[in-house]
Amino acid sequence: MASLTEKPTSAQETSDALLANLAQVLAHRLRGLITSIEGFTDLLADTLATPEQRELALRVFESTASIERILSELQWYSRPLHPMPGRRPLRTLLQELLVMLEENEAARVALDLRLSGRYQVRADVMLLRQALFMLLKNALEATGPAGVVQLRVLGEPRSLRFEVWNEGWMPPEVAEQIFVPFFTTKAQNLGIGLPIARRIAEVHGGTVYLANNDPDAGICMALILPQDDEPATDGATSLA
Repeated sequence: MASLTEKPTSAQETSDALLANLAQVLAHRLRGLITSIEGFTDLLADTLATPEQRELALRVFESTASIERILSELQWYSRPLHPMPGRRPLRTLLQELLVMLEENEAARVALDLRLSGRYQVRADVMLLRQALFMLLKNALEATGPAGVVQLRVLGEPRSLRFEVWNEGWMPPEVAEQIFVPFFTTKAQNLGIGLPIARRIAEVHGGTVYLANNDPDAGICMALILPQDDEPATDGATSLA
């Protein structure tokens, strides 16, 4: 019998816990299989004689890399988040973030820094980088291989505002569900990137939300991160 002082668990909390546990089990079981496939494909590639056969082996590696990314997202979704706040110069944080992207992806990110790059961001840097990485990946995938995504950083009273802009728009029925775990309109995605980004922001006392959704102006996902002081603005700059 539950104690009268025990906090009741909502149906949503129970559902989230079950999903997180399932994600953890799947990630653990599937990672071993992927490692085996990669190992056998590597051995097979050494025996292939024609460029066509080697090209097929390369496609297997590319597919397993995609599965690895999905497994990584599953593990992020299932892990408990216990932030360990520290401080990192904003410029350094953004440089580390771009390194996480593929080279061709990083080249498609336009930075618009509306405050000093020397500003010391207070956050769990690893978690914040992951949240911004997932917002950027989501926007890059939505723009296609030639599209440019803008990452804009603004200082607000006792907070930082990160905006990720890309072209296009979402129908209202899609926009209403983008933070629902495992909802996606892309066959190659799991639909947990945005929920993870929001969870990371929330454990810092902030949030992630759809700030703009307009066919002319484009889509903007905003991450708000509380700070204990006010960042000084110094005009738009880049990392160059």
